Amino acid sequence: MPSKMHHIGIEVREMERSESFYVGVLGFTKLSEVSLGDAGRKLVFLDLGGVSAELLSAPGNTAYLEAPAEQCGYKHLALLTADVDADVARAREGGFTVRMEPTDIPAVNARIAFVEDPDGIPVELWQDLG
Repeated sequence: MPSKMHHIGIEVREMERSESFYVGVLGFTKLSEVSLGDAGRKLVFLDLGGVSAELLSAPGNTAYLEAPAEQCGYKHLALLTADVDADVARAREGGFTVRMEPTDIPAVNARIAFVEDPDGIPVELWQDLG
């Protein structure tokens, strides 16, 4: 059985814009970049607090794996932050869409917001409230 999560893979249309969002806005660290020459596919590995993400792109946006026929499964990426409001402001300044403004959710003792990555994937920003 698997012992821990290795990474999450995110198919992107424009690698530079997506890398700018995940590194510049959300604070991921770029670990490495790989080009798979035969298919023109590019991979960028990122890290945030010991959890890795892999951005994948290819000419013509040919997906590595096709998406499920129905919208079910993963709904969003959730990231723990110390300051939701500052993160939302940084996303907005970068020209990225804010899907849900920072909101306190007393039932889970958190302040959350949702922003979109460059391809419209929802990213939840979660701040624990002391």
